[in-house]
Amino acid sequence: MMRMFEEIFGKKLPIIGVVHLQPLPGAPRYEGMSMKEIARQAVAEARAMTENGVDGLIVENFRDMMFKKRVGPETVASMTYIASEVSSAVSAPIGLCVLQSDAISALAIAKAVGGKFIRVPYYTETYIVDAGMMESIAADALRFRKMIEARDVKIFADVHIKHGYSLSRRPIEESAEDTYERGLADAIIVTGKKTGGKTKPEDVKVVRDYLPDLPLIVGSGVTTENLQEYFPKLGDAVIVGTSLKKEGKTEGAIDPERVRQFSKNMEVCRKELEK
Repeated sequence: MMRMFEEIFGKKLPIIGVVHLQPLPGAPRYEGMSMKEIARQAVAEARAMTENGVDGLIVENFRDMMFKKRVGPETVASMTYIASEVSSAVSAPIGLCVLQSDAISALAIAKAVGGKFIRVPYYTETYIVDAGMMESIAADALRFRKMIEARDVKIFADVHIKHGYSLSRRPIEESAEDTYERGLADAIIVTGKKTGGKTKPEDVKVVRDYLPDLPLIVGSGVTTENLQEYFPKLGDAVIVGTSLKKEGKTEGAIDPERVRQFSKNMEVCRKELEK
């Protein structure tokens, strides 16, 4: 399983950038922007990342807050169109994250556009979040993936996810074990408490020590400056969005220079891994 990231992204310690979409039709902040323009901006962000060292992308309906637990057909249609445009524009593998945590829709879109993975924020356990109570979707997601013959679409699942509070109150390493071994997730994501919030290295370490063979992703708050707190010893991949933006602001545009510097620092980590 540790080779999974190499097989998908073509290298060890891949950098997975997030394409934060503009508000989509039906969302509270949507103000009539054409789908072509939303897709154009998404493609521009995707290119700015992949041309400067990012190895894969997640297309995410980031600006659709307040998020629904399960999205409607208008969101699925919009994200399918945009993800298809992004996939056609870049050679890097893409994945989907449909917020709040709609694994079924994400799998359907990934199947349609050739996506290689999905991110599922609330995959196992029950969480209290700003949208209410989020229950496990793992059983339904696994069966749906099998039904549509999308086993090649990998499931990257968060544990003790940002913006959420797990009712199980178990140690993070035990949650990770069940998510991986019972939830059959293909990789586990450890995050901080909010978008752009730093992931505690000690959280990553305790999961790594408890499950040394687990494909482990650091999912938030990794920057050029703190990258080496996690890599190459603790994590196997990184998901990064905010720190690649201008001035490190989540709502900002992608800054190619920040992308290049982040990639350069990760390359140092890869070389350390080979020693």
